[in-house]
Amino acid sequence: MPRIYAVTNVPPEVLAYGMAKYSRSNRSLADNLKDLTEDKAAKFLKTFYFDYGHASIADLAHVAIAIEDISLLAAMEIVDEPLWDGQERSTRYQNFDSSDYYRPESAPSSYDTATHKLWALYHQMRELGTSLLTEQYPRPSDMSEKTYARIIHARALDIARYCLPLNTLTSLGQITSARVLEQQIRRLFASRFPEVHNIARELKKSIADQPAVDLMYQTNQPVLPTLVKYTEADAYLMAVRTIIEPLAKQVPSLPAQAVELTIQAPLLDAQIAQLLYAFGQASYRSCLQFASTLTTAEKQELISQIFSVRGPHDEWLRLLRQAPLQFDLIMDTGAYRDFNRHRRTHKIAQSLNPDLKFSIPAPLTEAGLDYEFIATLSAYYDELSAYSDTSSLPYLLPLAHKRRLLMSMDLAEAAYIIELRSRSQGHFSYRQLAWDMYEALRQQLPEFARHIRVTPPGEFNPFQR
Repeated sequence: MPRIYAVTNVPPEVLAYGMAKYSRSNRSLADNLKDLTEDKAAKFLKTFYFDYGHASIADLAHVAIAIEDISLLAAMEIVDEPLWDGQERSTRYQNFDSSDYYRPESAPSSYDTATHKLWALYHQMRELGTSLLTEQYPRPSDMSEKTYARIIHARALDIARYCLPLNTLTSLGQITSARVLEQQIRRLFASRFPEVHNIARELKKSIADQPAVDLMYQTNQPVLPTLVKYTEADAYLMAVRTIIEPLAKQVPSLPAQAVELTIQAPLLDAQIAQLLYAFGQASYRSCLQFASTLTTAEKQELISQIFSVRGPHDEWLRLLRQAPLQFDLIMDTGAYRDFNRHRRTHKIAQSLNPDLKFSIPAPLTEAGLDYEFIATLSAYYDELSAYSDTSSLPYLLPLAHKRRLLMSMDLAEAAYIIELRSRSQGHFSYRQLAWDMYEALRQQLPEFARHIRVTPPGEFNPFQR
């Protein structure tokens, strides 16, 4: 009979040591762990992880981390990790009326004025949404008042969340391996935002220097004192940004739709287009067309430049990862937070650009009550155009703000996203997006699209499941 057992209450690095010993010992995991100490683990990991380069050992040490009192903007950067598991405070089910906001040190007084305008609109839209939904969708006779109130409250927040500024404080919890955590910290140090740099420093300190918060057992030990070592800023990514950004500014932006699908573009052009997309503001189609106008020699020189700045321990850029289907999407930032959870895709998000303006909550438009929302945000964006501190400007954009995301995936993942995100219980913003993805796929690959169990957008109904 096989012997199978769970292991609990073992420090992550000791557990990683015990797991790694499997390949070097005929003893069981339980026997290995019984005579291990944290000192022995540190010595073993130093030899095999740092000296011999067995980086896979860091995949065996997992740690749970709480990251609290950070902005929505910073949370999006933290979560943007391919091998990431976690949960963030939901803007769809929690009322943020009493939340505080992040304030950069350099921000002028107009930063606070702008923030309070969005908070006022959030409160107004939450009340309007509650009133609108209660009037349009009376409580079904077979539904309790408590359940009805909970559903109406959540659907009203679906509308109100469009107004939340990206400086709103939130929190998240993540469970990652030591190797992913190391890569995450390096990437965060390469961010454009000082807040994110500070988060990277605190992340490193929390697992390498400070004792863990142990809710069941007393401990005075850091959780990962050895494995998370290479956490300097990602110099390779920053060097590539310096190379590509000037070229990306030369890309003429062609008119673009909310969803554009490209299937298997020429590989070299596609790789260059992804780099241009990542550090520019043009659509993927525009970047592809621009790449195709470069001579073969120019393309080869550009790729050579990219790899000439690669350090001895740098992996290939995630910006070069690709799959057969590439969806270039324009979505509101709230929908982006949901779409960014799909880990089986390769994603490239462009930086926030005020010029893309904002989305409008569909229930308000359907009810003919979107005038106040449009008028208030239009005036707000006009004021932002004169805002003096460009470094803090992204924090003042609302979740309604549109942004570009390039998602590269295979057919199976496209079907999964379309089927999941088009369901009636999903947020109306990404339900439409999922339907548009299906339509784009149906036009180019009808033989596969007809097997996708898509749910048409239909009329909004808060009680549908």
